[in-house]
Amino acid sequence: MRSLSFRVIRLVSVLVVLGGCERQEKPPAPTPAPVKASAPAPAPAPVAPSRSSTEAELRERLRCEALLGFSGLLAGQQEFFGEKDAWTEDVTRLPSPAPCTDGSRVPTPDATWLAGCHFRYAVSVAGSAPDNSTFSVRAVGVGGLAEGLTYTMTHGYVDRQPVRVWPSELVIEDCHGVRRPEGTPLPAPLCEGASNLKAFFASQKAYFGEKDRYSESAAQVGFLPEPCLDGTRAPVPDDTWIAGCRFIYRAEVSGTAPEQTFRLTARGMKGPVVERVLTLDSQYIWSPADPGCAP
Repeated sequence: MRSLSFRVIRLVSVLVVLGGCERQEKPPAPTPAPVKASAPAPAPAPVAPSRSSTEAELRERLRCEALLGFSGLLAGQQEFFGEKDAWTEDVTRLPSPAPCTDGSRVPTPDATWLAGCHFRYAVSVAGSAPDNSTFSVRAVGVGGLAEGLTYTMTHGYVDRQPVRVWPSELVIEDCHGVRRPEGTPLPAPLCEGASNLKAFFASQKAYFGEKDRYSESAAQVGFLPEPCLDGTRAPVPDDTWIAGCRFIYRAEVSGTAPEQTFRLTARGMKGPVVERVLTLDSQYIWSPADPGCAP
């Protein structure tokens, strides 16, 4: 019997160590003394309801939709400017923002507006083209959570210097949230470097066709990468580089004209592409392999 009692004690001790499974007996609680009646305790203050994640997600989707709408209209204006050396207020010459998934669009007061899913867009032009002229786009939310939302962006040239004013709220770089927003998604960050290298390559080949030589000057061959949507650019270590949004670019030329070759480099400087390096040479050989991004 003594041996069995010893084993039981050891087993209980092990259970306590492993998880506190031993049930502790508590002495009976003392009978409370009678308490005089008093005023009822005040009810706790109501807790303000927090914004639902669904509403926050929808608001993010709306900001993303406006950003993509601006991005598409910016690209359309730049294409028009490349042909006419002027911006346009004629919205029929600009790409229409994407509708809702069911094909519907918000109403517009007249034909001077472009309609998207939750926003309508108005375009205005100021200044004298081409060196002192800007265009502005105003996005106005219509209905539901979009009602009352208004964003404005401006782009162009002032005294021959490029300017861009972008809404501080629209800084979402990757529009792939919980719900895919209306509009063409922004390219993956790596594709900025790849697409610009392809453009730099085309500029070098076009310049060679005219001059029978390549150039290490991006400005000379006519290569100017786009900044970020808010107009900012990556920092450059010296003037042999030219900056885009997240990447900087450089050309290195070898040989004596016309027997020359070149090597183009894109180096990631911020965000998810920091320290990523892409190269493309005059034989169209990539290192690493071509990321496969659209031009």
